[in-house]
Amino acid sequence: MTLGDEQLALEFARHPVRVYGVYRTLLEAEKYYDGHKEKRTEKCALLLVLNGRAEFRFTDIQGQLCRLSLQPGNSFIGGLNMNLEIQVGEEDFEYVLIHYMPVSLMEGGGYPAHTHMIQEINMDQNDSEVSLQAELMLALLEVAAKPGHMEQLEKQTLFYRLLESVLRASRNTRNRESGRIMNAAQEFIHRQYMEPLTLEGLAARFGMRSKYFSHRFQQYSGMGPMRYLSKYRLNRARELLEVGNYSVKEVAAKVGYADPYYFSRVFKLHMGLAPSEIKKKGREGKNPS
Repeated sequence: MTLGDEQLALEFARHPVRVYGVYRTLLEAEKYYDGHKEKRTEKCALLLVLNGRAEFRFTDIQGQLCRLSLQPGNSFIGGLNMNLEIQVGEEDFEYVLIHYMPVSLMEGGGYPAHTHMIQEINMDQNDSEVSLQAELMLALLEVAAKPGHMEQLEKQTLFYRLLESVLRASRNTRNRESGRIMNAAQEFIHRQYMEPLTLEGLAARFGMRSKYFSHRFQQYSGMGPMRYLSKYRLNRARELLEVGNYSVKEVAAKVGYADPYYFSRVFKLHMGLAPSEIKKKGREGKNPS
């Protein structure tokens, strides 16, 4: 099983992780490493290749073999409870490895989808992405061994920033042809969400047929354009209800819904509470207890 970049991002948003060791490791050329051939891995990992090539051979608890040929621009994530062998290529192989575990798993909960699998991530990065990831990796390595709660928080924060950068680079690689256009489409929605936007109008604006535009947007964003628009409108509506002094009718109009009753039904369906209830909670939150 593999997950798309957006699905991986959702998994990590839903299941917070705790970061443990951060290591910069150099494996000698043409050497074979079998430290986990018999003893299964005990942590999940994010691995990013710096130099060289190597083949990683993972075997899961069902005996399924997964081979990854890794070089700079490749990474993987996951890999809990697997046997592992590494065969290094003709040059030394250097990488950064970050061990982490989902908090839910540590507390006896379920397994997030990304833990017991190997997800290969391929990145065709520009100079700014490479520079940012190098900066984040160096910062992680520097803070990794420092004790203290502030340092742990910094380590967690840097991990998430690095992970986001990796997933964005992967998404851009997968959508090399249309990534720039889809990003522009998202930005257009963010600016014009209060207007009566349609799929046909969005597709025409970016020079595509509706079906093809919807397909490319889905690949890039993890959801179709009209669902993305609806979710963005509802998130903006919730902000206005919580912190603004607007009626439900006024909020509906501000986020692009001409019919406040339809807006209320859609809002409750997706948010679990009616707009009036959100507004009431926001108003109560402004009063001292």
